[in-house]
Amino acid sequence: MKASVSWLSKIRHFYSNTTIAAPVTVLIVILVLFSLFVPKFFSFRSFSGIINAATLNGALAIGIAFLMVSGEFDLSVGSNLAISAYIYGNFSVAGQPFLGLIFALVVPALLGAVNGVILVWTGIPSFIVTLGTKYFYRGMLWVITTGSMLQTVDVLPMDKIFTGRLDLLNNLISEANFRNSLFWLLGLAFIFQIILGKTKFGNHVFSVGSNPGAALGQGVNVARVKILSFAISGLMAGVAGIFLFSQFHTVRVASGDGMDLYAIAAAVVGGTLITGGSGNIWGALVGALIISTLRTGVVLLNIPFIPADNFEAIVGVTIILAAILNMYISKRK
Repeated sequence: MKASVSWLSKIRHFYSNTTIAAPVTVLIVILVLFSLFVPKFFSFRSFSGIINAATLNGALAIGIAFLMVSGEFDLSVGSNLAISAYIYGNFSVAGQPFLGLIFALVVPALLGAVNGVILVWTGIPSFIVTLGTKYFYRGMLWVITTGSMLQTVDVLPMDKIFTGRLDLLNNLISEANFRNSLFWLLGLAFIFQIILGKTKFGNHVFSVGSNPGAALGQGVNVARVKILSFAISGLMAGVAGIFLFSQFHTVRVASGDGMDLYAIAAAVVGGTLITGGSGNIWGALVGALIISTLRTGVVLLNIPFIPADNFEAIVGVTIILAAILNMYISKRK
C-alpha cells in the first residue's frame, strides 16, 4: 500500500514540476484513441503527414511560446509569415535566394520588434497592439503586391534544402514521407530552448513574464526583454514564411491568416501559461503536433457535427481545456 502511495506521489510530483509531461501524455492518448477508431492511422505514413502539416505551425509556435513566457501575445505572426513568403519568393524567382533568405528573416524580425516598441512606448496591451499591426501589415502587403498571387512551378535548390524530401530517413522507413523542414524545426527548437532555459537573457524572460515590477527592481531591462522577445516571434514567423514558399511555391496576401490562433493554441496546449512566466519550447512543438493530429483525426473520422472546415471550434475548446490544466499545474507547484 505504501509503495503504491509513493508511486502516486512521484507521478504527481513529476506532472507538477515538468511542463512538457502533460502535453506529451495528451498526445499519446490522442494517438492511441485515433489508432483504435481510424483504420491504418498508426503508421509512418500518417505520422509523417501529421509532422509535415505541423511544420508551419510549429515554427510559429516556437516564437509565440518564447514571447508568451515574457507575458505577451503576437497576433501579427500570420501577416509576417505572408510578408516573409513574398520576400523569399520574389528574390528566389529573381535568382537571388540567399539575399531573399536574409531579408525574409530580417524584415519580419524588425516588424516584430516594432510591435514591442509600440507596446513599451504606449503601454497598450499586446493583444490590442498586435491586433492592429496584424491588419496594418497585411494591408501594407496588399498595397505593395496589389493583391497579386506569387507562384512558380520551378523547384529551386534552396527549396530542396528547406522542405525537400528527407530521403535519408524515408529510405529507412517504408511509406514515410518526412521533409527536411523537420530537422530545421528541431534544430531551432533546440537553440531557443537553450536560450530560454540556460542563458541570462532567458532567465530575464521568465522574470519579466512572472513579475515585471520585481524584475525591474532587480535591474532587468524589461523594455529590452519584451522588444527582443517580439523580434524572436517575428523571426520565427519569417522562418515559417520560408517554409511555406519552399514547400508550396505559392503565396497570397491572405496566406497565414488565422495561423496566430493555431500557434497560440500550440503554445498553450504545450504547457505555456497565458499569464506568462512559465513555458517550454519543446512543449510548444508537442502542442503543434497535438493540433495537427486532431485535425487529421477529425478529417479521417468524418464526424458529421464537426466538419473539417469548422476545426477552429475544436481548437478553441482545446485552448480552454489546456489553459485550465496549465493553471491547475501552476497552482500545484
